[in-house]
Amino acid sequence: MKNIKLISIILIILLFAFLGCVNPPAGTPTPTATPTVTETVQPTVVPTTPSPTPTPTPVSRKPLLYKSYVDQDYGFKRVIEANYTPFVYDNLTLNIHTGDTVMWINDATPDEKLTVVSEQNLWNESSGLLRWNYQFINYTFTQPGTYGVYVKEFPRLRHQKVIVNP
Repeated sequence: MKNIKLISIILIILLFAFLGCVNPPAGTPTPTATPTVTETVQPTVVPTTPSPTPTPTPVSRKPLLYKSYVDQDYGFKRVIEANYTPFVYDNLTLNIHTGDTVMWINDATPDEKLTVVSEQNLWNESSGLLRWNYQFINYTFTQPGTYGVYVKEFPRLRHQKVIVNP
């Protein structure tokens, strides 16, 4: 029991010594703060050259082939993409991209001739003449814009609109 009291007293003395309750011995110098001198340096101006603005890299895409079937009853009744890539063909409007090709195919009754005409004169009438079933004309669109196509022999059939996006 005496050892516990002795250890307790030593711990209390050490605790007071570390907490600063015990005065430092005489003659021990206490540190004082010394002022420091700072030198002001003018920053050097380095001329900057403007960094070039990155140009976006165009996304490469393979040109697609669209087959537009034409007949004397419905006109431009259906369109398919040759590789079966999904697309929308609503209201006789075909949305494609520059570089894509449209092939118009005579799907009329046998021996029914049709002439596919471009409203913008992209090809001449003799090139658009499809004399027999499954004969075709194709055109690759290289410029963005909206183009109209119709069947010369059946002017009352609705025209097809081809919208070419960049």
